[in-house]
Amino acid sequence: MDERQKQIEEILDFVSHHKNSLASINICARLLGDKFIQVDDEVIQELKVKLPRADSEELESFYYMIK
Repeated sequence: MDERQKQIEEILDFVSHHKNSLASINICARLLGDKFIQVDDEVIQELKVKLPRADSEELESFYYMIK
């Protein structure tokens, strides 16, 4: 597993386990935009699709938020 994939997995894991944290809410709001209201299973599924498409800089900032 490369570093990028590792970061994606860690971000998904964090958001899944800390749905109400400020970091999770910020990540979801930035990635999913206005349609984001709260972190639920549907949002986690959307993150699984959209996180790999995020550019490296954005992914790095999300990773920084959860550390």
